[in-house]
Amino acid sequence: MRGYKERGNINTPLELAILNQTDRFTLVIDVIDRVPGLAARAAHLKEQMKNEIIHNLAYAHEHGTDRDEITNWVWPH
Repeated sequence: MRGYKERGNINTPLELAILNQTDRFTLVIDVIDRVPGLAARAAHLKEQMKNEIIHNLAYAHEHGTDRDEITNWVWPH
């Protein structure tokens, strides 16, 4: 379980999730790191998730909000 990390800034919901390592991208990375034999097969996906974190943080810092595809995402089922 991960705890809350306050930084004293006004953050977007995704920024807070990333800072607290509870976001969807970090969770995918955790699975890749923990499932035996998956690290080598999913190295490209792990790199993609790291890039998503960087991209989303940069967007939030520039625009002050999360990207629309994050904010308006709904479970497809």
